[in-house]
Amino acid sequence: MKFSCINNRVAVLREKLSNSIGFPFREILTETMIQQTLQDEGISYRKRLLTPTITLWMWLCQVLDKDKSCKKAVSRIISYLVACGNTPPSANTAAYCKARKRLKESFLLSLLHHTGKSLHEQETELWRGRRVFIVDGSTITMSDTQENQMQYPQPESQAAGCGFPMANIVALFCLKTGALLETAIAAITTHELNLFRSLYQRLHPGDVALGDRLYGSYADVCLIQDNKLDCLFRMHQKRKTDFRKGKILGYYDHIVFWNKPLACSQGLDPTLFEKLPESIKLREVRFKVKTKGFRPKQITLVTTLLDADAYPKEALTELYALRWNVELDLRYLKTTMQMEHLLAKTPHMVRNEFYVHLLAYNLIRVMMFQAAVEYETKPSGISFQATIQHLSNFTYALVYADAQMREFLYSILLYLGI
Repeated sequence: MKFSCINNRVAVLREKLSNSIGFPFREILTETMIQQTLQDEGISYRKRLLTPTITLWMWLCQVLDKDKSCKKAVSRIISYLVACGNTPPSANTAAYCKARKRLKESFLLSLLHHTGKSLHEQETELWRGRRVFIVDGSTITMSDTQENQMQYPQPESQAAGCGFPMANIVALFCLKTGALLETAIAAITTHELNLFRSLYQRLHPGDVALGDRLYGSYADVCLIQDNKLDCLFRMHQKRKTDFRKGKILGYYDHIVFWNKPLACSQGLDPTLFEKLPESIKLREVRFKVKTKGFRPKQITLVTTLLDADAYPKEALTELYALRWNVELDLRYLKTTMQMEHLLAKTPHMVRNEFYVHLLAYNLIRVMMFQAAVEYETKPSGISFQATIQHLSNFTYALVYADAQMREFLYSILLYLGI
């Protein structure tokens, strides 16, 4: 067996991992970009086998594998090195676990933002000339340790010792590509709206926010407009509307003024509440949803898209019907990728594991988008789970193929996805 120095082993692993799990990201998450992110985040590291880049690619492999154990991840590294005649490292998982802990949350979050933004900007099939993102929230649980319970306590409705630590999450997804653009995670005691408000400033001006009735409060509509965004939300059930009033645009379609609430809502910063305008001009539309065997259901929407010519009522109702996509996106994350319960035992590792899952999700979305572009279909028509399965089965073939064969294998991989 040929023995080599650590630099050679690092080079081998970097090449094998970037040519397999990193191949779909080759134009978005390049080695140069990763190194630049490390530099921007002020991250330095010693000369060791498990560099941040290698650790990241290994963790992505681990997340997408059915066997998500650290032992399987280390075994993968050993096989790559031995096949190239290099000295195999120890099969003990301690070094890999420590390397995962050394990854900064800001580093992973920066890569997540970059991949989501890159895919969002590649979207060519716009809605009425606008990019749309969908917002929704959910919860995740984690290992029941004292540290996790301190930062992410279990719901008060559960008796002590009978539940898992739980966190609220909010995610913003690109409507067309399904890419995850922004995310926030906090204790279950932090309301979804507060998490959503923390994401406004990082969004693209001109984008349209699409969400359910939770997000259509007076304050949030104002804040969205302040950030040069538009929105389309379902009307909250407690807010009443009279379509005989206001400027009538059509059947169940009018423009009205909402007045500022008399009191600051719970969870909203009072200082921020004082800065809100006394009234805002909004558009309200109502339509019926007919389901065979059930009575027609009326749904009322509120939006800042006031121009009825540019945004007809029919276009708004069709857009809101696509809000269901976010439920599927969260299902892919929590069920298909098994993110519903994280195994990390500390809050830092919980967030790291959370961000790596989201980064792996964007990796799959990149493949689906590339397949859709190559074969002129819609990303939504491609199976998310099948894409993961195909990538897992092709990983080892990509590792040992030359450049020409790798391009051929990847083209077949994209074809299988459709």
